[in-house]
Amino acid sequence: MDKFENLLVCMDLTEMDHFLIKYANFLVDKISPKKIYFLHLLQSFDLPDEILDDLPEMEKPLTEIIREDLQKKVNREFFPSDGIDVLVRVEEGLKSDTLLEFTRDHKINLTIFGKKVGYVGAGSLPHRVMPLTPSSILLVNTMSEPRLEKILVRVDFSKMSEIAMKTANMLANHTGAGLSSFHAYKIPISHFPQYSPEDEKRLKEKMTKYGKKEYDKFMKKLNLSIDEIPCSYVYDKKYDEAHLLYHHGLVNSIDLIVIGSKVKSELANIILDRTSEDLADAEKNINVLIVKDRKQTLGFLEAIFK
Repeated sequence: MDKFENLLVCMDLTEMDHFLIKYANFLVDKISPKKIYFLHLLQSFDLPDEILDDLPEMEKPLTEIIREDLQKKVNREFFPSDGIDVLVRVEEGLKSDTLLEFTRDHKINLTIFGKKVGYVGAGSLPHRVMPLTPSSILLVNTMSEPRLEKILVRVDFSKMSEIAMKTANMLANHTGAGLSSFHAYKIPISHFPQYSPEDEKRLKEKMTKYGKKEYDKFMKKLNLSIDEIPCSYVYDKKYDEAHLLYHHGLVNSIDLIVIGSKVKSELANIILDRTSEDLADAEKNINVLIVKDRKQTLGFLEAIFK
C-alpha cells in the first residue's frame, strides 16, 4: 500500500478549481503529505507560421502567465500545515501523455480530479488516464462540502481488495471516519431457466454464507475486525456492481467509496474494470477513490511500451 506522500491536484482554469483547492485543504490537514502539486496541463498546438506572425507578442510565455495566475489563486485559498511543500506547475504537451509522465517522474501517490457536475468541460481526461496512471485516483464531487465521516470499501477478496482495505483503514485512522465494506456476488441464474424462485433464494442464502466466511478469512489476514468494519452482502442479479455500490452509498450517506482496481490487457486495449469506470461517471456524485498498485502499473507499462 502506498502512503499518500506526494499529491497532485489537476486544475483546469474553471470555477471547479476553487472546489478542488478547498478539498485539498481539507484532505491535506488530515493526512499530512510531504508534497502537493497543483498542475494545469496546457494543450500544445502546432500553428502555421503565417498565423503565429499575426498573433501579438507576449512579454512572457503563456505557460508562465498561467502559472503566475494559478500561484496567486493557490496562495489566496490554500493553507497547508508547516513542512508541506506546495508547488504550482504548468506543463505543455499532449495532456494524457504529459500527465502520465508527471505522475511517474514525481512519484505521485494520489492524483485528484474534479467530477465536472454542472461545470464547463467534458471531464474526459480522468477517463483517458485512469487505466494507465501509476498513482491512485481520487474523483471529487464539486457539488458537496468536504467531509469524510463514512467510508465504504468494495471487497471481492482479491489482492487489490486487500490494498483498498488497507488504504481505507489508513484514511479512517487519520480522519476518524466510520468504515464499512460491501461485497456483491453473482449467480448465473439466467443460464439455468429451470431454476425456480425458491432455488434462487436458496442459492442467495448459500452465497451470503460463503461471502461471510470469505470475509472473515480476508479480515483475519489483514488483522482487522469484522465487528468494527461490518460488511454488506448484496446479490448482483443484473451484473451492475457500480449501481449497487452507488445506491448503497446514497442510502447510507457514504462520503467516499474506495475500490481497488488493476489494469489488464484485452486485445491490446488497456482498461480498468467496469465498476471503477462506471463509478467515475460525473452523475454519480459520491467521491470515489480508485486505489492502484503503483509497482504493478509501472511494470505493466514498461512491459507493453518497451
